[in-house]
Amino acid sequence: MYLISLIIPIYNAEKDLDNTINSIINQSIGFENIELILVDDNSKDNSRKIIEKYAKKFSNIIPVYSKTNHGFPGYGRNVGLEKSTTEFIMFMDNDDELDEDICKKLYETITTENADVVCCDKVNVDFLGEIKRNITYTNGIEKDDKIIIIGENIPLFKSISVWNKIYRKKIILQNNLKFIENSAADDFVFTMQYFFKSDKLIYLKNYFGYYWNIKSDSLSHIVTKELMDDFLNVNQIILNMVKKEKKSHLLNEIFKENIPYLIMQSSYLKVNKKEFREILKKIHDFEKEIDFNLKLNPSWLNIINYFILHENYNIVILLLRVIDKVRSSKTLKRINRNI
Repeated sequence: MYLISLIIPIYNAEKDLDNTINSIINQSIGFENIELILVDDNSKDNSRKIIEKYAKKFSNIIPVYSKTNHGFPGYGRNVGLEKSTTEFIMFMDNDDELDEDICKKLYETITTENADVVCCDKVNVDFLGEIKRNITYTNGIEKDDKIIIIGENIPLFKSISVWNKIYRKKIILQNNLKFIENSAADDFVFTMQYFFKSDKLIYLKNYFGYYWNIKSDSLSHIVTKELMDDFLNVNQIILNMVKKEKKSHLLNEIFKENIPYLIMQSSYLKVNKKEFREILKKIHDFEKEIDFNLKLNPSWLNIINYFILHENYNIVILLLRVIDKVRSSKTLKRINRNI
C-alpha cells in the first residue's frame, strides 16, 4: 500500500518532464511509497513517450492518456483523484521540481500532528536564478519549526495553489470536492473549498520544498481578456463560497492578496483601450461588491488601485503599461524582482 498519491496533469512538457519525474523518483521517503499518477491531456509533443518510458520501468506509475485536450489542468487533477488509492494526496505541475525531502516532511507532519493539510514554502525559479518565498499567515501558533493555524483562520492562509501541500483524501471525498475543468485558476477554488472544511493547517515555514519553474510562456505570463475574465469569475466563485459558509466578515482578509494579483495580471494584457477599460471596470465593481478597504502590498499598488476605485482608467492603463515595459527589461528586473 502506497503512502501518498502524487498527481501530475501533463501537456506538452517534454523539455522538463524528465527532471520533474526524477525529482519524485529521488524522494527520501522512498519512491516505492509513492503512487505517481501521470495524466497526459493529449500532448502534441513527446510527453507520452516519456511517460511510457517510466511507466514500463516502475509499477507504481499510473499513466492515463486523454484522447482530447481539455485546455486546463483541472481535468487531469480530477482524473488523478479518481485513480488514487491512498489516504493522502499531493499535486505537482509538469515543469516543476521537488526538494528530495518534501514528501517525507509533509507526510510525517500531517500524520503525527493529525492535521488536515500541511504546506511548505516555495522557491521561484526564473532566468535570474532562484528566489525563496515565504507565505503570509494570520494568528498562527508557533511550535518548534511549525506554524499551527486552526479554525476560521485557515481560509486566510495566503497560499491557495495545490502543489506545495498534502491533503487528506477523506476530506475531499466527504465534501465531494472537485476541480473546475474550464479554468486556469482551478486550484484556487479547490483549495479554498478544502480550507473551509479543515480544522487544522500546519505550515512548515522556511522549508522551501517546492521549486516553481516560472517561464515566460506560462499561463501567468500570457494574459488575455478571456483569462482575466476567468480570474474574475474564480474570485466571484470564492466570494459566493464565503457567503455560503457565512464568513462574510473574513472577506477583506481573504481577498487581500487577490486584488493585487488581479491588478498585476492585468498589467500583462495586450488589448485595446476599450477592452482594457472593461477589465478594470470589473475589478472596480468586484472591490465595491466586497467593500474592500484594506491597504495593498506592495504599497505602491495603492496608487494604482486609487485610480481604479475612482474610475480613472486611462491613468491606470498608462501606469500598468509602464510596469509592463519595466518588467520586460532584464536589467530593471534584477533591480526589482517583485514587479
